[in-house]
Amino acid sequence: MPFINMISERREQQARLIRRRKQLLAVLLTEVGVLAGVFSFLGMSNMSLQARLHRAQQEIKKLQPTLELIAKTERDTQALMPKLRTLSEAQQHTERWYATINGIARCLPADVWLTGITSSQAQDSEKKKQTTLITLTGSTLTQQQVGEMMLRLNTIPTFEKVELHYTQQRSYNNFETVDFEVAARMQTPEEKEGKDEAGSS
Repeated sequence: MPFINMISERREQQARLIRRRKQLLAVLLTEVGVLAGVFSFLGMSNMSLQARLHRAQQEIKKLQPTLELIAKTERDTQALMPKLRTLSEAQQHTERWYATINGIARCLPADVWLTGITSSQAQDSEKKKQTTLITLTGSTLTQQQVGEMMLRLNTIPTFEKVELHYTQQRSYNNFETVDFEVAARMQTPEEKEGKDEAGSS
């Protein structure tokens, strides 16, 4: 019977098996190390995020009174808006009247004397709405001065149209005068803004 050496084959097989086990163990340990590193990184990131979240919550708690104050200020501002709007409109009306009266004072020729200024509301048939009429009554020496005054009144920005109601010759102690009544229709603020925008474009 021939002699077969099975021992060396068996030893070689066992050596291969041990090498394979060592390789698998090395791969397994490497994977465990990688996983441990990943979990460590994730854990550190989580801890960092938790710390930042905690700091942010503390900041929010610190800022809460300021945020409440801002919200209260905004509510108070909203509550004051109607009053502010009313005050702004009143200021615009006051400035408009000031500009009108100041314009009339600057437009009067030297020998024209006003005896009355009145304002009234009248229905504008063209625009179908209420408009303010300023009526000026007074005296002067000649008809030409009435015409000059009307031309000057037309330059006042708040007036839209100036009309002559009447002129009448009078004699005071042998002194000839001309009594007059002139009416000027005031522009509404909306009409003035529309003209300003049209002029600027």
